Amino acid sequence: MNVSLGEKWETFVVKKVKSGDFQSASEVLREGLRLLEEKELLRRISVSSMGELEERLLAGVASLDRGEGIDGEEAFKRLRQRAQERKKRG
Repeated sequence: MNVSLGEKWETFVVKKVKSGDFQSASEVLREGLRLLEEKELLRRISVSSMGELEERLLAGVASLDRGEGIDGEEAFKRLRQRAQERKKRG
């Protein structure tokens, strides 16, 4: 695959490799794609950061530990409803 980055991004990639943070331009681009993938995942699950996701998960575990959980079938029903609502919004 050949990609044209433009002068600004080529300069950025070269600087990242020269700094020693990455071994090659390919590593820089792969890291950028990993970050884009992570951002997309966070957007899909409606959190703004991995830290927020971790906080929500820990709060959920604490809630379950206090016996505040809901039936599994009810949870899946709610998830399906949310997915359908998101689909309708586009």
